[in-house]
Amino acid sequence: MSEFSESYHLRSDRADDAVQLLRRAGRKGYVYQPAGDWVSFVADEGVFEPDQRIVRAASHPLLHFVSAEDHGWSFALFDGGKVVSAYGCAWENDITTEDSRYSREALQRFVPSADPSSLDEFERRMHPTDIDELLQGNLSRMLAEALGLEHYEWLSYSYLASDSPEDHPDVIAVE
Repeated sequence: MSEFSESYHLRSDRADDAVQLLRRAGRKGYVYQPAGDWVSFVADEGVFEPDQRIVRAASHPLLHFVSAEDHGWSFALFDGGKVVSAYGCAWENDITTEDSRYSREALQRFVPSADPSSLDEFERRMHPTDIDELLQGNLSRMLAEALGLEHYEWLSYSYLASDSPEDHPDVIAVE
């Protein structure tokens, strides 16, 4: 089975901020405890694009993160309801990238170490020319690690909804 992950990451140190965000947006979801200055959460009705209800309801910087293992991946970072950095790469027939809204400056503000080199390798690999180059490194993981995300792989509303609550004792269900 291939990974299909879709998650949000709120720049906050309080899980309740994400719980309240989901409620303001009128979405069901699951919220993790804070890790690395981010609160990771998933929302129902995901379509691998940022849910504008969630984006509009966010009062903290918000990252939307998608990884479809056999197809592509993307991220969009929002601040004040506006995209401040985004990138996508797809590889179904040909390899295509979309970086017209990518901003290292905006992204760098959220790299925990504030070490400029943590994004250097990511940027060097942003435009793979063939499948071999694409598979040499996991670009989505590289970005997630640079940002300090803990929860991002194999993560979606449907995955958590199908698991037993005992499988995720620290996760808060928002109905």
